[in-house]
Amino acid sequence: MSKSRSEKQKRVGTLTENLTPVAVAVGADTSPVTTRAPLTLNGISRMVTLQRVAYATLIVIAFLLRVMNLDARPLAPTEAQTAAAAWEFLNGKPIAEFSSPLLFTLDWLAFFLFGAFDLTARLLPAAASALLVLLPGLARAALGRAGALSAALLIAISPSLVFFGRYLDASGLAVGGMLAALILFWNFRATPRPRQLYLAAIFAALALTADAAAFTTLLGGVLYFALARARRGRAQAETVAPNVDAPLARNLYLRATLLFGLTYGLIASTFLLNRDGVGAAFDLFGAWLAIGPNISAFISSLSLLLVYEPLALIFGVAGIMLALTTRDAGAQDLALLRMFAVSALFAFGWHMLSARQTPGAMTTLTLPLMLLAGWFIGVLLERAAAEIRVGGGWSSTLTGELPIFLMLLLLTVLIYFQVGAFLQQTRFSPALDAFYQMLSGGSENSALAAFITLGVITLVLLAVFIGLSIVLVGVSRTTTLLALAVSAILLLGQLRALWLLNFDPNEPLREIIVTTQTPRHWRTLAQDLEWYSQIRHGDAHVMRIAADTELGAVGRWYLREFVNIEWTRQVARAADAQALVSAVETPPPGNWMGQRYAVQREWTLANANGLDLWKWFVFRQGGSESTQTTMMWLPTEQ
Repeated sequence: MSKSRSEKQKRVGTLTENLTPVAVAVGADTSPVTTRAPLTLNGISRMVTLQRVAYATLIVIAFLLRVMNLDARPLAPTEAQTAAAAWEFLNGKPIAEFSSPLLFTLDWLAFFLFGAFDLTARLLPAAASALLVLLPGLARAALGRAGALSAALLIAISPSLVFFGRYLDASGLAVGGMLAALILFWNFRATPRPRQLYLAAIFAALALTADAAAFTTLLGGVLYFALARARRGRAQAETVAPNVDAPLARNLYLRATLLFGLTYGLIASTFLLNRDGVGAAFDLFGAWLAIGPNISAFISSLSLLLVYEPLALIFGVAGIMLALTTRDAGAQDLALLRMFAVSALFAFGWHMLSARQTPGAMTTLTLPLMLLAGWFIGVLLERAAAEIRVGGGWSSTLTGELPIFLMLLLLTVLIYFQVGAFLQQTRFSPALDAFYQMLSGGSENSALAAFITLGVITLVLLAVFIGLSIVLVGVSRTTTLLALAVSAILLLGQLRALWLLNFDPNEPLREIIVTTQTPRHWRTLAQDLEWYSQIRHGDAHVMRIAADTELGAVGRWYLREFVNIEWTRQVARAADAQALVSAVETPPPGNWMGQRYAVQREWTLANANGLDLWKWFVFRQGGSESTQTTMMWLPTEQ
């Protein structure tokens, strides 16, 4: 009996010794259990670092930008399609098609908790998009502290990302979730921790149920993994995840696959309540796979980047060149940056092949470029800090770089006002206007002469700035200062674009990123019907209404609360209707009074070139506008 017990203890001891390296390899804590020290003010002060405060501040800023005055504009047709489907499903009605299972599930949840309004339809996706600010933190080892914070700032105040977050568009969530999954998987392969692999599976599942743009980012990441594996060779590639044996790795990957499938199924089916959502999730791949030469989509995406994200485009391209040309193949952090570069380049190429592209697809370009731009700007900031320490400290900066920097901003404002004055009055200030008249030969509105005039004054002012800077701080510091000054100027332009795109109260919104718009008249139409129903029937939503099916998802959404509404193509023939909502402007038979409402607007920057294009860029004026109207018919007697 004692011999058997001693052998059993020996086997247990051997098993414990064999399991200990595996537990260490996967990140398990094998240290003795100790009691946690009580929380003190000193411990809290160590936890609250300046970097954490900066990230928290950026999250608050991003959240406020995305939810502030969120319901100022009515839902556009693509938004109303998802919102109406989620509301109909919540109320047990047959649902129409919808494109994003993730947005459908979030809207269903918001309507269940808070009720169905324009605000609640956009609330949860907008709040979730604010979490994209944390994406650079996952790659902080590669981006650096300054680079990660710079990238987080670009994401927080990005005009396009804020717009898509407020617009009930899942492209930002899809691309951000897939990038997070790729980063976490990369980190797991470098320092294997199961939690990173499991989180990567969850983010990948969420991304693939959000929008077709996730497939572009996924394939770009897979392409880089394949290229990196082929370059290193199979033997070296197997050492990327050290100290993990094959059986344990297979077990971890199996668990991650099960977690991916569970998350994908729950979100796509709205927690197993809507099986049609699984089909909608699979349809995203078919929508993404629509292939056909489409140079116009590439030009359109490039135009959107130039207008709304010039800082990310310019410094992101610089980051791509630096990441791909730096010769340090053994640097694990540099490899992650190269993955961002390959992902962005693949997205550029895919935009020329995809037959169907939406404005939201530009996020496949924007987010990787922002990460690389943040890294490049972080390198500049670290370089500037090192040069300042060597060149005399911060006191020399106050007397050297700072005055030159402020002078450059002043000169930029001067040039901007000169451009604005010319576009409004076709005249510069008196001294410059004489030079312009000499170049134009007396002809009016000479774009070439205006371009030469502005180019001359810009080059002269830039030469003065560079010469003065070299004299005061030297060539090296001037180069860094000039790059930071360009980034600051582009950042100011980005803030302006942020306001114009997301918070301009005018209708229509004259922005090239916006497609079909819904006027505020739709809300007025619904309110008028409610008022009439309340006056005539004592209840705001019991009146019998016949509405035209051509009103589409927007009509179904804004007339959703009328319980006795009939959707038909033959509105005039509806029996016993007490109100008609029809696209036909001729009155139906009988005594009816009508009121016209604008229910859809489209604005395009058509045939704009030269000065007209610049006038739109500076003042958001011009372009062509078309409006679709509908009629509300009410009986004159009852």
